[in-house]
Amino acid sequence: MSGAKINIITALFAAILSALTAGCEVVGNLATERESEKSIPAEFKLARTEGKIAVVAIMPGWIKTPIDLRVTLTDAINLTLEKKAGIDKKRLIEYADIMKVRIALPEDKKDDAFEIAGKFDAKYVLVVQVTDFDLSTFAEKDFYNGIMQTKTCLFDGSGTKLWPMEEENSRDITVGIEAEKGTVKTIAEKLSIATAHCITRYFYNCNTARFRIAEEQKKYDYYTW
Repeated sequence: MSGAKINIITALFAAILSALTAGCEVVGNLATERESEKSIPAEFKLARTEGKIAVVAIMPGWIKTPIDLRVTLTDAINLTLEKKAGIDKKRLIEYADIMKVRIALPEDKKDDAFEIAGKFDAKYVLVVQVTDFDLSTFAEKDFYNGIMQTKTCLFDGSGTKLWPMEEENSRDITVGIEAEKGTVKTIAEKLSIATAHCITRYFYNCNTARFRIAEEQKKYDYYTW
């Protein structure tokens, strides 16, 4: 075989190999894009409902904190429902309005989620019970370890549980941070935002890559951080 023919064959082989390699890269990129587009289906599509939604956060008196977690949680959940779940802001009740109702209620009704929601004629009631909260500082006073643990259920206005539908009574969530620089206020807000994500992600088709977040703890175990 002449040298010219060998050169032609070599050139053709190189061109074919280059095309195949480029094709593999395109397929790989497309696969990566498709992977990033995957989402976890909503367990309850709240955006498809109608009527007011009352987020009622409850914090037992034994949890001592200078920050009212009912405020930070309600604000964070409302914002996330609006921005991520596509809920019209007009359907959401601000904590300031809930607080006014709470103040006017008898002492034994102040944490009654359905009594509160009923004052707004809410069709859906998202009850978030704070079951634990703790912050601790290092020698460097601006750094914190912290945890927030909650139990959450979604009900309709009559008190029928809509979510979670499994046998579990509530969706239990624990979030935590370690060696985080900030203040008591900013750390409480960060934990509230993380909790809000972990709750609301079940109400819309959440992107798979964003479903889990760094702050989420598989179980409540403060000393394993």
